[in-house]
Amino acid sequence: MVSVLILDDEEDISYLLRQFLTQRGFDAVSFTCPLLAFEHFKHNPYTYPIIITDLKMPGMSGIELANKIRETNDTAKIFIITAFDPMDLESKPCYRQAKIERVIQKPINLLRVNNIIKQALQIQ
Repeated sequence: MVSVLILDDEEDISYLLRQFLTQRGFDAVSFTCPLLAFEHFKHNPYTYPIIITDLKMPGMSGIELANKIRETNDTAKIFIITAFDPMDLESKPCYRQAKIERVIQKPINLLRVNNIIKQALQIQ
């Protein structure tokens, strides 16, 4: 079973993604606080091949989280959720340094998220 770490400061989105992915056979864990999510990740750095994080959050952005994750795990697939234009984001050096796998636009299409994860993991 593939484990997925989800982080979104909006509790509804975090819960919805966790429930949806759990129903699809993933072992999903969700957080609404970036600092707690990173603390959990530090104790489990190779448990999560997939990480989904919101871009804009209080305390730590999704890019900052991704860069911290990269200090320990360079192979996890990290997806950023945002309502902003991904072209602006993708041109920033911090984005490239974080090695973001893909940007997921809000509003979130759950079936698309499922397909993006399967594609990243090369699952049919």
